[in-house]
Amino acid sequence: MMRAREKILNAAARLFAERGLGVSLREIAVEAAQRNHSAVQYHFGDKSGLVDALYEFRMTPLNLRRRELLAELRVSGREGDLPALVECFVGPLSEHVLDHRGESWYLRFSSRYVLSGGYRHWPFSSDHHSGVNELVPLLHARLPDLTGERLRVVFLHTVMVLADVEQRFGDPGFGRGEAAAAAADLRVTATALLTAG
Repeated sequence: MMRAREKILNAAARLFAERGLGVSLREIAVEAAQRNHSAVQYHFGDKSGLVDALYEFRMTPLNLRRRELLAELRVSGREGDLPALVECFVGPLSEHVLDHRGESWYLRFSSRYVLSGGYRHWPFSSDHHSGVNELVPLLHARLPDLTGERLRVVFLHTVMVLADVEQRFGDPGFGRGEAAAAAADLRVTATALLTAG
């Protein structure tokens, strides 16, 4: 049985994805079927605490997966292999979307949050972004002229494309095969963006 905390996080992700961060904590509690409408405050304090918890809930396993890919890359001596580096970034997010088949709202929430100005700093510094912080120097070593702005464009492109794939799982005729093809195209375009110019 899903615990109250996880129900609240899933409800928050969906409502934030659909309507933005203006959703009230009370609306989230109702959506999560919490009889006590103060349940969100009890578990998370305020909206900022809820957003942080939502990122931790989803990013912790994604970060672990990214670090696994980076460890495999180092063991195989492929730190300079650009497609492998792109896979370390795109792979965990695309795997998440494909595994959840539209039942997760994480990328849609992330796209809303990013466009609201939620991400102001690059590279990320929080604990659940340590894999990205490990990856960035490897990308710079492979592409010495790579700018922070170019990295941000790749990040935004990745989040927006995967949010769209996540959304399209609800469309007739769009299944895992189509989603996998879109994720493969994303890897190609992310590589092209990194090397453009």
